[in-house]
Formats: sequence, structure tokens, C-alpha cells
Amino acid sequence: MTGGVYYDPLATGILIPRWGTQASQLRAAADGLSSAPTGGLPSVAQGAAGVFLEMWETTERRASVASDVYADELRSTHGAYTSFDDEIARRMEAMEAR
Repeated sequence: MTGGVYYDPLATGILIPRWGTQASQLRAAADGLSSAPTGGLPSVAQGAAGVFLEMWETTERRASVASDVYADELRSTHGAYTSFDDEIARRMEAMEAR
């Protein structure tokens, strides 16, 4: 624990696929909403239903982008920590070899 920040590489390995899965599920749901028919509704409700579906589709697409970004940031953080740990190990080995 350093300054209240703790990095767990095992958790990262679990979280990245979960965020990626969530993003793809949100995209699939948005695709379903974009093709949802409103024609079976009374004509007075069709416009409101279309607006409702469009708003939810937009929300889900934005959430899928956020999930993708979060997964990408976790990958980046994992890479940075791994590189840093590898560099520290290399330097420690070099000091011990002296």
C-alpha cells in the first residue's frame, strides 16, 4: 500500500474482460432498441415510444463507450505497473550482482 493506492494485477485480469463484456452487451442492447418496432402501438403513443427508445439507445451506446474506455485504461495501467515492476526487479538484480 502506497499513499492509499493499491494495485492488484489479478483483479485487473478479471475486470478487463468483464468491462469488455459489458460494453458488447450494451452495444447489442442498443442495436435491439434501434430496431424495436413501435408500429403496434396506438398512433398517439408511437412518437413518444420512438423518442423513449432513441434516448435509451443513446444512453446505452454512451455507456458501452465508457465501458470500453475503462477496460482500455485498465489495460494501460496494468502495462505500466508491469513495466515498472520489471524495471525495479532488473535494477535490484543489478545491485545484488555488484
